[in-house]
Amino acid sequence: MTDVLFVAVNHLFDRFGTPIVFVSALTESTIGLGVIFPGVLMMFLGGAAASQGDANVALVFFVAAIGTMLGDTFSYAAGRWGGDRLANTRLGPSLRMGAAVMDGRARWLIPFYHLHSVTRAVGPFGSGALKIPLRLWMPLDYAGAVIANSVWVGGGFIFGTAVLDEEGKLEQHPALRIGLAVAATAWFLVMRETMERRMRAIREREAAEAAAAESELSGAEA
Repeated sequence: MTDVLFVAVNHLFDRFGTPIVFVSALTESTIGLGVIFPGVLMMFLGGAAASQGDANVALVFFVAAIGTMLGDTFSYAAGRWGGDRLANTRLGPSLRMGAAVMDGRARWLIPFYHLHSVTRAVGPFGSGALKIPLRLWMPLDYAGAVIANSVWVGGGFIFGTAVLDEEGKLEQHPALRIGLAVAATAWFLVMRETMERRMRAIREREAAEAAAAESELSGAEA
């Protein structure tokens, strides 16, 4: 399955070139889509292609960073000025989670929420929903976009040829595959626990608010 994903993304880059990196970064950083869209993989492969002379690494990094910044800005605006309407859609639970993740630790988390697909997908929306001032959010978020894309594109440029074969698949070396699987599993488990803890807090808060509202209504009727 992993090989199929790598080959598919590699085929997209071969067909569309550097512009697909921009589209991928923009799509992934736009409200909620980063959870399901492998934009980071495209940025990594863009860096790997640059290391082989098939692309310009500076251009790949530039379009990835700009795409991330634009998607984040759209998500922030949606959270700040459209959060109440979106909260009642299917995106509602994820977006409420974004606001909860940001709450209480907003400022220091902004530059780093790009480093995981879940927080990257909902962090900008959560920042907007919490009404973090644009003048504070924008430089921190954009700095985070530069940091994250330096990691993804730079990682592809440095390590891409070492971990991928000519077809765009992972090298067959067992230690490499096991190491990547262990690292990915550990990161997934840590983030799942963090998200579940936050979702429990959201549900408890909503239940408390509903109980308080019901109590007030009962008192008014009495």
